[in-house]
Amino acid sequence: MAVRTTTSAGAAAASPRRAVSPAALAAGVLVAVASAAGVWALHRVFVLTAHGQAVDEAALTGARTRLWRLEGSAHAVLDTVSVLGVLAAVAVVAVVALAQRRVRLALAAVVLVTGSLVTTQLAKHVLLARPDLDVTYVLSNSLPSGHTTFAGAVSAAALLVAPVRLRPLAAVLGAGYTSAIGVGTLAAGWHRPSDAVAAMLVVLAWGALLAPLAGGRPSGGAGSTGRAVAGSLLVTGAAVGLTGGATALAVVSAVVPPEPTGRTWQLVAGAGGALGVGGAACGALLAMLLLQRAADRAADRAADRAAGRDAGSGAPGAAPQRAGGDPAVTGGTVTAPQPSAGPRSLE
Repeated sequence: MAVRTTTSAGAAAASPRRAVSPAALAAGVLVAVASAAGVWALHRVFVLTAHGQAVDEAALTGARTRLWRLEGSAHAVLDTVSVLGVLAAVAVVAVVALAQRRVRLALAAVVLVTGSLVTTQLAKHVLLARPDLDVTYVLSNSLPSGHTTFAGAVSAAALLVAPVRLRPLAAVLGAGYTSAIGVGTLAAGWHRPSDAVAAMLVVLAWGALLAPLAGGRPSGGAGSTGRAVAGSLLVTGAAVGLTGGATALAVVSAVVPPEPTGRTWQLVAGAGGALGVGGAACGALLAMLLLQRAADRAADRAADRAAGRDAGSGAPGAAPQRAGGDPAVTGGTVTAPQPSAGPRSLE
């Protein structure tokens, strides 16, 4: 008769330690640096130059003119952003991560939201300034947008803590919500397009650094179909939004004088600004999704290596018998010697 006791060794092998992928971390650092450079470039072009201020102001005026019927709805959506909303969002993403027994993931999500919001406030009120170039009447700096930062950070944190199968849905819904808030700030006249795009770059910088550090999860191919669909939607949204927005603003930039221009070009600039905001939201969530997938691949490889070690040591849970009939002890399993199946000779 066999006597067997098991420990958590098998479970540890089945759930390998989640290591940080160096490749994913390097990619995250590059994306974060590029995002910071993007914020600097937006401020340099659309805030520190008279021509940039004129184009940005024309986009704001055009967006308000085109979207004036949505102003009431925009205010209703924007009112969801508050201190209470921030605290509730942080609590929810932390609880979702802790429910999966991932403390590091919960910390990363909380840091993503709070870090993005603090960075935006510091950049807007301390680090960046808006000079008076005789173009606009509003002289206080509004870049980056706090409302868009909140929406983007909450969406990125939700993507970070979502189970693997639900990530594609979280990415698409997050891009839609962030786009609605960003365009809503234009319709309400609260922010210019460059403010909203800069806010998404702030969120992406934090998300790109934290997604690889939070570690991947072995997926075993889970969610591959959803990823393909979500990837197609986000790629299309980013390509159409960013290309259309850049084209419209480039055309307006070529024809406007260094002051807000006429109604037609304001409408073109407004449409381009709205497209750019939506494209930035799609691009940021897509980049987050890809970085998480890179971390997951590292976790998949670690799981495969652990499975290979188990296969090399024999059947799971079985321990080899030692010479001399002593029980074999391997990985916490004790197996008593078995009697021979064949007949014994009596001496």
